[in-house]
Amino acid sequence: MIVAIDLPPRGFAANSHYVKLRDRASFAFALVSVAAALEIEAGEVRDARIALGGVAHKPWRAHETEKRLIGRRLDADDIAAAAKAAVTDARPLRDNAFKLELVQRAIVRAVHIAGGVA
Repeated sequence: MIVAIDLPPRGFAANSHYVKLRDRASFAFALVSVAAALEIEAGEVRDARIALGGVAHKPWRAHETEKRLIGRRLDADDIAAAAKAAVTDARPLRDNAFKLELVQRAIVRAVHIAGGVA
């Protein structure tokens, strides 16, 4: 009788992290959230998925950020440039422009932790 099978984490499962930024610990909703999943091979990002929450009426993929991470080794400058790409074309409303900086910082944090360079 087989009672369990342990499989090693592969691909995105081995390198993922979720960051939730909120105004107070008691609030259930995020001002900004980032889910980062990286597929890393020989120290280089082979594939990336970055999703943002709290910035639109639905979760938002940061495709430009993903493109800028793929094919790179994770260093602080490349991660910061990729995070900035997420908000390059953003058009904030009057009362939520502060989220542009939060998005960038949350992406940097999530990618650093997911990539093991935190």
